[in-house]
Amino acid sequence: MRKILAGAAFLSFCLGMSGISCAVSLDFGGSVYSVDNSNIPSPSAPMVVPVNAPSVKAAKEWTVMIFMNGKNDLEMAGLYNVNQMEKAGSTEDINIVVELGRMNGQADGGADLDGNWTGSRRFFIEKDADEAKIISPVVQQDDKVDMGDYKRVVDFVNWAKKNYPAQKYMLILWDHGAGWLDQKRTEKTADKGISSDDETNNYIRTRQIGRILKDSGKVDILAFDACMMQMSEVAFEVKDKTDVIVGSEETAPDRGYPYDLFLDVLAKNPAMDAETLGAVMVDAFQMFYDAIGKVAQLSAIRSSQLGDLGTKVSEFAALAKEVNDVDALKAARAGVMRYDIVGKESDPQKTISFYGDLHNYVGLVAAAIKVEPWVPTKAAALKLKVAALQDFIDKQLVINTKATGKDRLGRDMADSHGISIYLPPAEVRIPQENLEVIFESKYTDFEFDKATKWHDFVTYLYGVK
Repeated sequence: MRKILAGAAFLSFCLGMSGISCAVSLDFGGSVYSVDNSNIPSPSAPMVVPVNAPSVKAAKEWTVMIFMNGKNDLEMAGLYNVNQMEKAGSTEDINIVVELGRMNGQADGGADLDGNWTGSRRFFIEKDADEAKIISPVVQQDDKVDMGDYKRVVDFVNWAKKNYPAQKYMLILWDHGAGWLDQKRTEKTADKGISSDDETNNYIRTRQIGRILKDSGKVDILAFDACMMQMSEVAFEVKDKTDVIVGSEETAPDRGYPYDLFLDVLAKNPAMDAETLGAVMVDAFQMFYDAIGKVAQLSAIRSSQLGDLGTKVSEFAALAKEVNDVDALKAARAGVMRYDIVGKESDPQKTISFYGDLHNYVGLVAAAIKVEPWVPTKAAALKLKVAALQDFIDKQLVINTKATGKDRLGRDMADSHGISIYLPPAEVRIPQENLEVIFESKYTDFEFDKATKWHDFVTYLYGVK
């Protein structure tokens, strides 16, 4: 559910940004990484590149794998982002490989760009001073492909690991995203799961994200260049299959990741570990969108801490039910930082949204709980438990989180602390069964719920009037 500029508007953006030069320094762990982000490229006239079979080379420091499903209204964004990647390019220490899918019939004005090809092409990204067209060699081409099939990602990752081996791997899933919501299938799939293929009407389900890494092997970083994927429910599906997860709690801006920025940093510092690179990605994202005045949020989290997160969330939910401070629970439900899963037209005040920041929510519960001073009650214990949970999120779970600007309701995006969760809508008139009837599968099937029984707590919250 990425916000994307269409056709001429997107080209206007690219051309309009051509005068911007953004020199930034990324300060992480005591080291300053300097990047010069010169003019932003725009997709260009047709160019067809012959297919060249890859030859397996010695392992490099990093292989960055980007699975880009442009078989929807994000086709133009895909072409733009590949051009960004070419500004950095692969080096003697890093491989950058991309699978980009396209289809006929897109209404974004990009059908005649880059050769008007359809299907799928895999590129080995090479450095390119020409920001107006993709010059990287095509190393594999398929006329027909389902980019909404998780098995296609498995094939891409296995292919990349075989042909472009490295000591460390990053996989970026690029496309529309809708968090953990796997909605029942209708004619369109753009607001479901991730990687919506409008040609096949298929998309990758939440649990299939974990299956991708199970079948293709662990990666050091799993990143989502898509909307609202930094959720507890999504993270738990991959918690033992990657070290670092990078993603946004909110809708992602149309331009996606600033690939030239963080890939340039990596090229100059190829020995960096996964946590450092994840933090650099977050810093680059914040700096880029702050510079152009766009609302954005991104975080990097440690997968190794997700087990403890589940334990602490479970303990919070159990004790909150025991305390049963209805006023506090209602206040938190009404005031929590929510994300734009429903959209402005249907949810102008975000009262229907059922995604909220976990840290912010529990903090609001604790702030509103009635506690008698110096009396050791369960309510007092809940306050302490919330403080411990928030401290854990800040210091153990989240490596780096940054935000810019205010959301469309004027709420500071700094109220986002790095990971979100399923919460009942603020509109108490919306029954749980009316919302959950759109789910393709049961929430209780998720690994997060198996670890926390969070759905039981959500059901309890629905009953708080």
